[in-house]
Amino acid sequence: MMRILLLICAVSIVRAATVVSISNDPEETIAKAGQRKEDSSYWIKAGQDALKYRLETSDADLSKLKAKNIIIFIGDGMGMTSITAGRIYKGQKHGSPGEEEQLVFDKFPYTGLSKTYNTDKQVPDSAATATAMFTGSKTKYETIGMDETRIMNDAVKGKLSSIMSWAQAVGKRTGIVTTTRITHATPAATYANVLDRDWECDSKIDTEAKDFYKDIAVQLVENSPGRNLNVILGGGRKPFGDPNVNETHTVRYGGDTEKVCGRLDNRNLTNEWLNIEVNSTRSYITHVNQLKSLDFANTNHLLGLFRNNHLTYSITKEEEEPSLAEMVEAAVKVLDKPNSKGFVLMVEGGRIDQAHHQNYARAAMEEMVQFDLAIEKGVTMTDKKNTLVIVTADHSHAVTLNGYPNRGNDILGFANKTATQMPYETLMYANGPGFYNHVFNSTSNWTGKVYFDTWKSIEGRAEERTKPTYQHMATLPLKDETHGGEDVIVFATGPGASLFRGVFEQNYIAHVMSYVGCMGPSRNIDNECNKSGAGSVFASLSVIGLSYVALFLRKFLF
Repeated sequence: MMRILLLICAVSIVRAATVVSISNDPEETIAKAGQRKEDSSYWIKAGQDALKYRLETSDADLSKLKAKNIIIFIGDGMGMTSITAGRIYKGQKHGSPGEEEQLVFDKFPYTGLSKTYNTDKQVPDSAATATAMFTGSKTKYETIGMDETRIMNDAVKGKLSSIMSWAQAVGKRTGIVTTTRITHATPAATYANVLDRDWECDSKIDTEAKDFYKDIAVQLVENSPGRNLNVILGGGRKPFGDPNVNETHTVRYGGDTEKVCGRLDNRNLTNEWLNIEVNSTRSYITHVNQLKSLDFANTNHLLGLFRNNHLTYSITKEEEEPSLAEMVEAAVKVLDKPNSKGFVLMVEGGRIDQAHHQNYARAAMEEMVQFDLAIEKGVTMTDKKNTLVIVTADHSHAVTLNGYPNRGNDILGFANKTATQMPYETLMYANGPGFYNHVFNSTSNWTGKVYFDTWKSIEGRAEERTKPTYQHMATLPLKDETHGGEDVIVFATGPGASLFRGVFEQNYIAHVMSYVGCMGPSRNIDNECNKSGAGSVFASLSVIGLSYVALFLRKFLF
């Protein structure tokens, strides 16, 4: 009997030691890319190895790394240049030179660098990067909620679960807020599983996939975790079959992102969403005034779709649209219920990215300021002792802050003003449609020698340069400017924030949320989520290592 008891004890110790064993090199498996299939099991192990490494090297009391609430803010396309320029723009709006200004998240105590590449691309897209951040597994370009093994004729193969599924499984409330369509890549990655990010409506699904996949909008209404979300705020009425036929457009913007798909099945998914639970605590709204007058205390589920497509760039916001900060305020009021088990909220400043794609530098900077205000709202409305707040980007953009402008020079102005040099702007793009705005006789089929405007002719366009649709200079003509591939910064504050340090793979972000929120695949990396007396013993014994356990087994059992 004694041997049996000792064997049980030893096995328990082995299990505990195995769970918390630390990889000396958390990037070792990733360095062997190409030697094995990079499916979800590969990336989950890599993420957990990185997490274990940082836990072992942490000076913090591990029990204090747990958070009741998690808010992750995604500045879509918010690379380092956007952060620096946005900070200066914010300061200049307040009448200062700008360089000394601080964004709210500049004050967060912890930062790290996230590697954003996809499994098949050096420079990523938002679908695959959001999938990495919200599921813990990297994937292929333009894929949402599925690993790289996904195929066209099977909606189950490669399917991943997200932070929203993990949160709901442990009783947390959940929500998503965005300035884009709710069905757009970043928000969709919290609840949908599709091979192609463009499948926002039934009209967009490839013919060979129609018998296997639901479109993204339908998945939100019919599938978990989408149908169980407590807060859904953003744009995209048309993909849900409830378009506003009288919608106004005070300013017309360019680019393919201004186009939005419609439904062929004639379903009104907003009505179907309301009928998931027919009671007074489920509300669907389409106007900012409805948002402001909402009875938050008695609202359990809130769907707000304020435009047919994305919300308008905030620099020319339409009458019915709330600001991102107003949506965050409403979301926290609905989510943060008394005696709840906490919440997980994803907030996206999605139009930073889309402004950059069209070289709309002024619009992008205004989106940065609005994103900062939304973060401030989220931070001030929550308890810093029990809420982990993360601010990061999914990827960067091909925008630069260059030249030798004087301190306090207009960040949207010129980097030089000399008669002997060709004039250029402080914010410029490596590529994009802005190219055509700065050459003589330019067309979309431009070839041959480039003839730039003279300084006098550009200066004469001062009024044009103040318009939200003015496109800054680009060096290569493209219809749509590209993303950038460099690492992006992760800012964090609150419980578990110290785990964001150094350089890590983007999927690591999901594993930190899993661990800190006691939910999902990494909740049991150690025993802190389910700690008991025995758990404390196992946690302390883990430092002994497997070699000591082996000696124990040899001496007492054999």
